[in-house]
Order: sequence, then C-alpha cells, then structure tokens
Amino acid sequence: MKRIALPAALLCLTPLLQAAGSDADVERQLAARFDGDRSGACVQAAVIEPGKVWRATRCAGTRKDGAPAAEAAFEIGSVTKTMTAALVAGLIDGGQWSLDDPIARHLPEGTAVPRQGERQILVRDLLTHSSGLPALPPGMQPANPSDPYASLTEAQLLAALKTVQLARPIGSQAEYSNFGMMVLSLAVARSLGGDLEAALREQLFKPLGMGKAYIAKPAGAAPAAGHLPDGTPAAAWSIATNLAGVGMVKATLADMVAYARAELGDGPPALLANLRRTQQPLAHGFGMNWMLRNLQGRDLVMHEGGTGGFSSLVVLEPAAKRAVVVLADTALTDLGGLGDLGIALLGLESPPLQPRRAVDAPPALRKALSGEYELGPMRLKIWEAEGRLMAQATGQGAFELRQDSRGDFYPQGFSALLRPEPAAAGGSVERFTWHQMGGQMEGRRVGLVEAPPAITNPAWRDWAGEFQLAPQFSLKIFERDGKLMVQGSGQGAIAAEVAGPDRIEIKAVGAVVEFERDADKRVVAAVLLQGGQRLRGAKKP
Repeated sequence: MKRIALPAALLCLTPLLQAAGSDADVERQLAARFDGDRSGACVQAAVIEPGKVWRATRCAGTRKDGAPAAEAAFEIGSVTKTMTAALVAGLIDGGQWSLDDPIARHLPEGTAVPRQGERQILVRDLLTHSSGLPALPPGMQPANPSDPYASLTEAQLLAALKTVQLARPIGSQAEYSNFGMMVLSLAVARSLGGDLEAALREQLFKPLGMGKAYIAKPAGAAPAAGHLPDGTPAAAWSIATNLAGVGMVKATLADMVAYARAELGDGPPALLANLRRTQQPLAHGFGMNWMLRNLQGRDLVMHEGGTGGFSSLVVLEPAAKRAVVVLADTALTDLGGLGDLGIALLGLESPPLQPRRAVDAPPALRKALSGEYELGPMRLKIWEAEGRLMAQATGQGAFELRQDSRGDFYPQGFSALLRPEPAAAGGSVERFTWHQMGGQMEGRRVGLVEAPPAITNPAWRDWAGEFQLAPQFSLKIFERDGKLMVQGSGQGAIAAEVAGPDRIEIKAVGAVVEFERDADKRVVAAVLLQGGQRLRGAKKP
C-alpha cells in the first residue's frame, strides 16, 4: 500500500510527450517501459477521455508464467483509500459525520485515542495523513510476513492507539499512515452497518457498475496471481474486512475504468457530488485521501497502490475529463512504482520510459561497493564471491545482489532495491539508499567521517546544508571543486548556477531552488520548483 512518490522523478525530466490517443499508443508506452524488464511484470492500462477508452496489455516476457486474464481481479492496494473516502463523503452528505468530528466519536466507547490537550485527531486529519499516527500500529508483528496484515484484529488495532506518543502537533504535517487509515476504515464500517465490504458493494461498486470488485468475497472474477520484483510468485494479501479500507480491494481493469469515469463526472448523479467532494483540497496537498498535484500547469488528482505482489495507479485530470488507470501483477513499489508510466500516458514531461534489464555489474563497481555499512539499527556487509556480489544483514542469511540497467542493485527472493551514490574515481562507495516496503533508509560505510555540507565561496555560503522537502526526499546544497552542487536523495550531484538573490538554477534538469530567510537573515528553508511542482522544506539542523 503506497502513495505516489513524485519527488523521485524530479531532477530527471524529458521533453513533452503526446497523450495516448489509441490502443496502439497505450501499448507502445507499455512496451517502452516493460519489454525485457527484469521484474517480468504484466500490465493492463487504460486511458480515458470523454466518450473514449483506450486499453492495452503488455508483459515484460522475462518470467515463465503468462499474462493474467483480461477480466482478472488485481489487488489495487492504497487506491482503495480513495473509495473509503467516498464512503466518508456519503456520511458527511447524510449528516452523520463531519470533517471536524473527533474520530473517537465514531469508535467503540472508551477507545483511548491519543490527543494533545484539547486538540483531538479529527476525521480530516486522517484523510490528509496529518494525524501524527505512525505508519503502522506500534508493536505490529505479522504472523506471516508475506501476508503482513492478515493476523491484525480490530481489537489489536484499537489497543495500539493507547501506546502511541504523537511526535508532532496534530494536523501540522503530512506523514503517510496506514495505521490511521485502518482506524478510519473501522470507524466507517461501524457507521455503515458493521460490514465494510457490504457498504462498498451497495454504495459504490453496484451504482458504478464495478460488478467484479470485492474485498474478501469474490464477485465473479478470478484473482490474478501476484509476483515479487524478481518474477517469483507472491502471496495474496488479506485483512480483517472492516480494516480493509486501507488498501485491500480487488478489481478488474473494467471496474477501475468505471471508477475513474465516475470520478470524472460520468456516473450516477446521486454519487457524483460525493466523489467531487473527495477531490477538493483539504490540507498538505491532499483532498480526501486523493493526492493533488499541479504538473506543467495541469491539475492532477492521483493515488498509487502497492501490495506484496501488485501495483496500481489512478491519475485524474478533471479539467480535461481525462484519466489513466494502470494495474500490474508485480510489486513495483521499491522500483519506483508506476508514476512515470502514468504521467507519460497523460502526455506530460516524465522520466524516459525504459525497462529495468538485468546486467552484469562491472568488477570495479563490485569492488567499490564491497564493505560494511550501517543501515538503521543493523549492519549490512557486502562482499565479492566468485564474480558475484553478496550481502548479509546482521543476524540474517546471505543473499546475492544483482544489478539492473538503471544502475540499481536488487536481491533475489524478496522486494528491495539498493541505489549506490556514485563513488569518486577509483574510490569506494560511501553511502547508498535502501528502498523496501515503500520506505527509504540511508546506508553509510562504517567508519565514514563526513563533514556537513559546506561552501567556502562567501557568495554561496549561507545556502549550504540539507533541506527536507518531503518525508523521504531531501536536497543537499554544497560545493565541490569550486562548483555549486545540488543533490537529491538517492541521486547524483548536479551543478547549479546563481540565478539571482537567494535563487539558483539547475539548468541540466530545468529546475530552480529558492532560499528563504528568517528575521535574522539566516537561511531556514528551500523551495524546489520544477515541472509545475513546488516542494518546500526546512533546513535540517
């Protein structure tokens, strides 16, 4: 279950493309992204415009099993959250709920919900991921890691609320929380008869013609088989039905096309007002679970999803009555998801579509990466063995690391990705970014002594530092060999030029960074402007 991560696409844009205008156009885009891809993924996609729907299916062709049936049901992951939001909008329209209701009002009496004085967690805080609740319930220990939510009960979820210490003011900052959405899902189910699947079926699926969508009770569509990013089979995900609003709907491409069309205004009049309500801005770049972005002057409403074996994406452009739906039978979250494909299908600037093909890592790179790294609370040892690159985390078994054509390394048998920062000529890799389960963690070579980002040029000195632009994306400003440099999380450094007072331009990628100062003239924040997107972040201490 994931959200779209547009910052990963920054600093690598390409020229404007034309939106797909035929089935063949859609298939060409799928082929450009997936033919020969090491994941083996099979993808179904649709581009929707007024009175028209273009569809295509494509498989990478690198795994043994074939494509899912045209009417197979895919796990859509966190796109489910937008459907939960539609139920909330209905409750608000019916006068049963308000965005400003404390969520405790809709939970079992006596449930201990964290609060800060008089400030309680409101419905709007959960819909905008700004409740302060962590990503997952504290102490959650899956009985089966390959189906991590299966053993979580409603009682355990509510009990976990008692143990939470909120780390920031409620409502002050967005931080994606599946925990918060499971709480909201349970509250919605309680207000709609105690069965979330029945509520979705009667209030959304049937009215919209999503005849084969379901949570736990199949409605006529055989489930597609999911896969890990190395092409091996992945277990299906499951959860207690009333918590399933977090990301457990299964649906066919036809179901999702019907859903997207309704979100664009083509559906039962009684539902359209509620669907429009979910797309209206609330806070922190969110509507009601939908993420709102402006790219190249075009307002988009979007959500991405990912489970242990599937990926999904819905992007709406309401002003143009245009949408994109993509469903994949492979977990692609740690590989960057489907955002690049979705943006390209809309005809927007995007990273160049290209597959991740398996390649042989050069001997010099294997040598540069070998060593021991601090990775969160553990250490990761990397070494060469008979021409292969091996890795082993503290207390765990060894595994092989392979490289793909985008320069990243990946393990066999589980979903993760290691992205090394480029090493100096003849030197060792000093750090890498580890991507797993939708999160990122920095690996640092043991013994590395690193000075904070610094600049000696007095005209640039105040800008030196690291700026946190998004929960998993920061920008470093520093000097190298007399040049002003900018480096995003998990990316190489790029030269920048001064473009005015407290303003620099990164011409290679068409981006600008502006710096903000406080009353004492100290630089306290930076704003990255690129492709119609604006990301602001405070300077890290």
